[in-house]
Amino acid sequence: MIVYVNDIAVKTYYGAKVKSAIWAYFRDHDIPLKTEVKEVRDAYGNRIAMDGAIRSNSRIYIKL
Repeated sequence: MIVYVNDIAVKTYYGAKVKSAIWAYFRDHDIPLKTEVKEVRDAYGNRIAMDGAIRSNSRIYIKL
């Protein structure tokens, strides 16, 4: 499924969590997995947990 991290399309598997989408974003941009994510928000500006569920076309915004 496709989700968007910082408005960049990322492929991940169905049933993925927020953390999986962020890891896919890191992989695609050669960012080390140990990089600290300071904040994760959804398209509406709400804070979301790393273990939260996502759906296809979800939008996630992170601050490193």
